[in-house]
Amino acid sequence: MLPKQPIPWAAAAAAVLLALSSAQQGKSDDSTLQLDFQKSELPPGWQISPKSWKIEGGELRGEGGGTLDRVVPVSGDFTITFDGWTEEKGSFEVKILDAKGEKEYYTFAYGGRYHQVLKGPKCCILKEDRFVAVDDKMWIFPGRMFHFEVRGVKHQFQMFLNQELGPVFVDAAPPDDESYRIRIVSGTDGKKDKIRIDNVKIELRK
Repeated sequence: MLPKQPIPWAAAAAAVLLALSSAQQGKSDDSTLQLDFQKSELPPGWQISPKSWKIEGGELRGEGGGTLDRVVPVSGDFTITFDGWTEEKGSFEVKILDAKGEKEYYTFAYGGRYHQVLKGPKCCILKEDRFVAVDDKMWIFPGRMFHFEVRGVKHQFQMFLNQELGPVFVDAAPPDDESYRIRIVSGTDGKKDKIRIDNVKIELRK
């Protein structure tokens, strides 16, 4: 369900931007994981589902819903970027899960289909199964390659679409676990609707 109290989005966004900037100054990358799909097989640590999804033409391509998992747990602050395209109305989500991949901590959803609860396509952040931030002016549509970005620094999160800032969330009661798994999820209304994913990059900082 949606938060009962209004959230001061402008103040929250400013606070997060300041925290992100301060946290990144003077720090170098501890790890960068990147997939450009130029090889026919995924490197170790990655998994595609369903098996019908294939790497073709330098992209990950499939029909209907699918997932790309970083099955090896990671830790630290993160920036996750990728490009995504849908043939028909579809959606993309970035999920942060526990180290075993069994519990969803956060979902960063880029909506392109009608959502019954949100009354239309929107971008939003969920903590577990609760909506904590929603942007009703931002969504994706078919036939265009979009650039997606999710940032997390010290339990402060931002979503970007084509480099434009969207939902922001500061978690005052974050999970205790320091390690987590990352999953990119795509979905469509039709089982044969085509989806393409490219240029996946995960930057981790301690």
